[in-house]
Amino acid sequence: MPEQVLYAERRGTGKEHARKLRRVGKVPAVLYGGGEDPLPVAFDKKSFEAALHRGGTSSVYKVTVDGREWLTIVKELQYHPVTDELIHVDLQRVLMSETVTVEVPVVPVGTPVGVNEGGVLDHIVHSVEVECLPTEIPERIEVDVSGMGIGDVIHGKDLKEIDPRVLIDPEQPVLTLVPPVKPSEEEVTEEGES
Repeated sequence: MPEQVLYAERRGTGKEHARKLRRVGKVPAVLYGGGEDPLPVAFDKKSFEAALHRGGTSSVYKVTVDGREWLTIVKELQYHPVTDELIHVDLQRVLMSETVTVEVPVVPVGTPVGVNEGGVLDHIVHSVEVECLPTEIPERIEVDVSGMGIGDVIHGKDLKEIDPRVLIDPEQPVLTLVPPVKPSEEEVTEEGES
């Protein structure tokens, strides 16, 4: 996936300054890493969210500040706990020749055969870390679940077989097909009494 260009401006620091930026439609951010000092910047919120929607957190973004450019990846997005509004971004500078660790979504593909028997697919791990070069970041890790029956589990070791760059405990359950939930005797009795 080609890198996306984001334009930022230098900003001051402190909570009050960050609040002022948010009031005028900007999101505070910090560029760090790459052997340079952290650089506080601000992005136009709508532009940043549009780029994030197109590229996700597993893309490489070219950030331009005062005519200088850095290649970056998103390391952290902070959201307001009540409004779920994006309030801060951390971006890590990267070199195309050095490996990075990024979060990549795990996407089940297909319909498990056990669903026809009433089973329910439980998606336990929604994203995993992948260590690779910035040019090789996968958009997602796709897992074929079509052969899963009730009680089957896909573990971390299965993800590592799909992509050996995945960083996960091999025994970590990722997806499981759980049996249908049977109503308890109390629920059955209450329904019968109505």
